[in-house]
Amino acid sequence: RAICSYLVNKYGKDDSLYPKDPKTRAMVDRLLFFDEGTFYSRFGKYVYPVAFEGKTPEDTALVKVDEGISYLEKFLEGHDFAVGNSITIADHTLVASFSSMVAFGIKYAHFPNVTAWFERCKSKMVG
Repeated sequence: RAICSYLVNKYGKDDSLYPKDPKTRAMVDRLLFFDEGTFYSRFGKYVYPVAFEGKTPEDTALVKVDEGISYLEKFLEGHDFAVGNSITIADHTLVASFSSMVAFGIKYAHFPNVTAWFERCKSKMVG
């Protein structure tokens, strides 16, 4: 996540991916920290024991993953992307985490904002 901000600051043609406006940048940073400290962390606590230790998935850990997705659902209310209506580095890190969840079979159809955001990211992000 830190490398994203570094690369955009160093090589970005403009500040659209990581806005220079302090309030907007703080909202992007908040979601970068959310992704690392809550969103992906909860998924890791669910999936790593299964993937690396052969354990059975724990329902309590899955509830925490679902709760993390519910937070993203709330963050997305009223706009197309994580921070407003333009893609930022927050969307890039969040969609990387979220696509890992989807690949592991995490269900998300009951989150309409997340579902719509994920489809927008898939259609608008290059690469």
